[in-house]
Formats: sequence, C-alpha cells, structure tokens
Amino acid sequence: MMLFGKISQQFCGLKKLPRSRDSRYFWGWLNAVFNKVDHERIRDVGPDRAASEWLLRCGAVVRYHGQERWQKDYNHLPTGPLDKYKIQAIDATDSCIMSIGFDHMGNSPIIMGNAGDLQ
Repeated sequence: MMLFGKISQQFCGLKKLPRSRDSRYFWGWLNAVFNKVDHERIRDVGPDRAASEWLLRCGAVVRYHGQERWQKDYNHLPTGPLDKYKIQAIDATDSCIMSIGFDHMGNSPIIMGNAGDLQ
C-alpha cells in the first residue's frame, strides 16, 4: 500500500504545469532547431530546395517563378533539376522563421509578404 502512495504522489507532481517562462524557453529552443541552417543539405539539393524545405517546415508558404499556385505542403515539393524551381515569393505570415535561418536564402532576391497581397 505504501508503494501505491509513493507512485500516486509522483503522478500528482507531474500534473503541475510548467511556468510560462519555461514554456517560452522550450518554444524558443524548438524554433531555433527548425531554423538551424544545414549547409550539407544546401550543397546536396541546392539553395532554393533547401530554403523551400526550411520555410515550409517553419510554417511559411512559397511560390516559384513560372507558377501561380503557392506551395504549402512539405511532402509535395516539386522535384527535378536543381535549377528548375527558383523561389519567387514567400508568405511567412504566422510562421516561426528566425533570422538565424536566413542563410538558407543565400544571396537570392526574394519578395516577402502576405500571399493575398502578392498575387
């Protein structure tokens, strides 16, 4: 019976919610992980594909030159030669992109804004 009492005390201790400061730290850390630049990936798939993966992973949407629809689904990124798909515009509304991830973009000139305004 004493063992059950110790276990139930441990479970009751788990019900405590983390302080908001701890929660903000966790989300900040997680966003930094999503924004970390993978230079090897950029070399392997090219800067536009790597930037597209980063942006979609962080909740943004991208549009490529010559295409009218916005790419929203990470799993449906177009494939083909490295130079075939060049990012034309980015809608990063409500995304978690951070400045530490901008190295994904290289020196490409990109238009950023709201998808509705960039039609």
